[in-house]
Amino acid sequence: MISDSEVPKKLSKNESIKENSDFLRGTILEGLADDSTGAISADDSQLTKFHGTYLQDDRDLRSERIKQKLGKAFSFMIRIRVPGGVCTPSQWLDVDRLSDEFADGTLKLTTRQAFQLHGVLKSNLKQTIKEINDTLLDTLAACGDVNRNVMCTPTPFESKAHAETLKLSKAISEHLSPQTTSY
Repeated sequence: MISDSEVPKKLSKNESIKENSDFLRGTILEGLADDSTGAISADDSQLTKFHGTYLQDDRDLRSERIKQKLGKAFSFMIRIRVPGGVCTPSQWLDVDRLSDEFADGTLKLTTRQAFQLHGVLKSNLKQTIKEINDTLLDTLAACGDVNRNVMCTPTPFESKAHAETLKLSKAISEHLSPQTTSY
């Protein structure tokens, strides 16, 4: 007799996409190189979440673009991991500059102590993520069905306990990060 644990379970659509993605690569590079659209494929849109970005369209422009018989106005949201919710003043200024240079000019802080840039065009996506990485921050696993950002208490006091907790939150974040070289 076969037990329930031995019966292979059918994967969800998203799990199948991940399983067949060559370690989260998919066809993301080809999709980003396609300048005939501001979007990427639906499968790659699921995979880019693990790289910290969501494909979006401007809802405020939808009805007007439909009237003009135009396609959706696509852009990307990039979420930046900030383990423990702490960044340096230099990192803050760099991310703020990126919001003006490549996004819609707003820098959003999330309840999970991460940053979000909205309105990044596909043609600017790789450069924006490169510059985020240059600041020693990253977007890996900032979105999707992962643990996302590891938070730490936002205590206004520098103490030994807070320093240890922050160090631990960064170590946990690193440990839980996807082990992929596709990023």
